[in-house]
Amino acid sequence: MGLLAAMVFMNACDVEKEPYIQGAEDERFILEFRVDSVSGTVDEDNKMVRLDFPAGTDVTHLTPTIIISNYATIEPASGVAQDFTNPVYYTVTAMSGATAQYMVEAVVHDADNEKSILSFRFDALDDSGVIDQIARTISFVLPAETDVTQLVPTIEVSEGATVEPASGVAQDFTNPVTYTVTALNGTTAVYTVTVVLEGGDVEPTGKTVLIKDFTGARCVNCPAAAEYAHNLQHQLDEDHIFILSVHAGFLAQPVGDFPNFLTDEGTEWYNNHNANPLFAVDHVALTEGNTLNEGQIDTPVASALLEEQSFEILVGSNYDETNRHLQVEVQAIALDDLDGHFYITVCLVEDNIVGWQTVPGGIDKEYVFRNVFRGTLNGAYGESFEDFHLDTNDTSYFSYSTEINADYNADECYLMVYVYDKSQGDKILQTSVRKIK
Repeated sequence: MGLLAAMVFMNACDVEKEPYIQGAEDERFILEFRVDSVSGTVDEDNKMVRLDFPAGTDVTHLTPTIIISNYATIEPASGVAQDFTNPVYYTVTAMSGATAQYMVEAVVHDADNEKSILSFRFDALDDSGVIDQIARTISFVLPAETDVTQLVPTIEVSEGATVEPASGVAQDFTNPVTYTVTALNGTTAVYTVTVVLEGGDVEPTGKTVLIKDFTGARCVNCPAAAEYAHNLQHQLDEDHIFILSVHAGFLAQPVGDFPNFLTDEGTEWYNNHNANPLFAVDHVALTEGNTLNEGQIDTPVASALLEEQSFEILVGSNYDETNRHLQVEVQAIALDDLDGHFYITVCLVEDNIVGWQTVPGGIDKEYVFRNVFRGTLNGAYGESFEDFHLDTNDTSYFSYSTEINADYNADECYLMVYVYDKSQGDKILQTSVRKIK
């Protein structure tokens, strides 16, 4: 509470006027979000803010007053009117440059617009879930011996609303299950239901190694480097190596009909070394101040595959094809007692994109780009979720939502999530990949 009390809103340009607070350079929180007399409920764990308004409120032009961490800035700014018909995303940037993104949602309580799950229970187990109406999550902790593959829920929703899957229909809750509630006016809300077993050990799936391939469509040597990495993947472990193509730098700049795969986050990563083609294996090469060319990645990748798996990452998603809205739920589960400063980064990836690529001798106009990095859902460096210690089976929950760009092929889009330890120089400890649909 002492640290929070010391955090007051101020513009970054006012830093010299305030006494410096040691350690505050990384703080990036929304402390208060208010529109006139309506104070938002801030869900810090899920980086969400909910504003509840009475029926008839016009939310198309609301001017919020926002208090954030000392030395931080926010965009859009406090005092700037916004249309809250759909969720608005605010980015808080710390003095260090680290960012956190919050989703702010305005809920107007109109009977035709009501779309809440009011209760969710398993009658056979005499157990009701804990509902977080802000994050729209429902969680259960059940006895270790529970068979979660055929649980039948009883669900109560807002009057006049419907839910899919329906109440009374058995579901497999081994992984999170999403439920969509539809109001009388046709608007929807997506809830994610997670079941955790008491003292139940998570079955490890094995360490997955992440290779970041820094590349560019106008880089003549990049196709050969990518082929080398994919051949190594086939040789060592097809299922436990993921190659992420990060287009950044001068040779990734779109010229003429060359594709534009640039991202702000990819550029920020790229600035660690400034060359193409080069690789980073689980971040180790980047954080040691060097990078690897195609002939140097064999040993680091093979060694990383032998590392003991310390996290299991479960990824759930719900994609609405009509409005291209993607809801994402992630669990990071510690498989051992762990000490460190742990972060999680959620990436969007698109595979099998055809376009122009410079190759020896000319331009291949039908080149197939693999696993193209399209950006993150929580900033270039993700978000911190534990600074000190995790016990075995400690589970951290994360919720995100975004809109898939109309130019992306949703059938080829993936979520790629990784956990890394800042105390080990940003070393990636585990990676998980899942299609969005």
